[in-house]
Amino acid sequence: MKTWFYVVGFGLMLLFGNSCTSPTHRTMTPAQETALYYLYNRSLLSDTLARILWRIPVDFRGYDPEEKQLYFLFKRDVGRAKVLTALCLDTSKVEFAPCERGPCEFGGMSGNIDGYYVFRMPEQNLKVDSNRAMNCLLKDYPLQLSLKELSRLRDSSITYNTPPYMDLTKFTGYQVKCGNIGSYISQGGKDEFIKRLADQLTSDVKTPEEKYARLLDFVTQKILYSFEDYWYEAEITKRAHEVVFSGEADCSGKSTLYASLLEALNLPYCLIYFEHHMNVGVPGNFPAENGYQIDLEGTRYFMAETTVPGFQIGISRLSNAEILEHPAFYQIPKKSEAVLEVGGNKRVPLIFEEEESPEEE
Repeated sequence: MKTWFYVVGFGLMLLFGNSCTSPTHRTMTPAQETALYYLYNRSLLSDTLARILWRIPVDFRGYDPEEKQLYFLFKRDVGRAKVLTALCLDTSKVEFAPCERGPCEFGGMSGNIDGYYVFRMPEQNLKVDSNRAMNCLLKDYPLQLSLKELSRLRDSSITYNTPPYMDLTKFTGYQVKCGNIGSYISQGGKDEFIKRLADQLTSDVKTPEEKYARLLDFVTQKILYSFEDYWYEAEITKRAHEVVFSGEADCSGKSTLYASLLEALNLPYCLIYFEHHMNVGVPGNFPAENGYQIDLEGTRYFMAETTVPGFQIGISRLSNAEILEHPAFYQIPKKSEAVLEVGGNKRVPLIFEEEESPEEE
């Protein structure tokens, strides 16, 4: 992410929380609200979305929720008229930073402005085409989403939408929270986009084992591994369509997408949590050559490793196999929201971010 300009005061953070909903802006159209949501949401890189949405090299740099002002940055050689025509309904409502070069303070923002223009404008001045077809950033796989489709996919009812965090304090001995990935998975039959993709990917295979393998191959081969958790020093959680749109994710995002694709085809699975890692377990008639299996609630699950390109269930071995030696927790979202300790079966407390750690029962 560029460091030429950064937000001071209100910060680039999740404005609308983790419930994938947003406050009502009576002055904004649904297309404007959707564009703002995804520009501001860390699940999609803001620079990438702005460039895809307006097809020019302009970067979204921040939003002041009190003043309802959007901030953008672009290189001077792009041309002011080109950018304003693409982004603004009324160019008279645009205010440029008062600096020509060097350090600059502008509203709630500051940074070095050499070679760049920075401007702000009211949120309702954003020009957005709800029918704009946007290419998903997948590796060698053509797939498009419109802003209208993105607007529908923001509906939190398509995911399990349980409390988004797990409190692991009573298991680790010190206070620690992490994402509850089950809350981000699309429920079978409710996510039209993921259902369409799952059907498309498995149209020529019949058995459950073939479908498991085909969908896993898509996730491992077409979705790049992302290191944004390390860049941001925070856990970045994505829903299934956000993983597809951005074309990249870490182990949690890849597992979310894989599980959502399985949900769309009504294929059983479980989520398996390890220390600093997770993957998906699938039942079926697979070989047991690699030893990556786990028995849970009377069912044997074979580990489907979503981060390794070309991983074959039951066969492929990892160079760092020790990462899979000690599964800590598991979750079967179709059955319940519960996250359970492997072996001990203690329930992991699920919480919202603002809640205090609950007392151990």
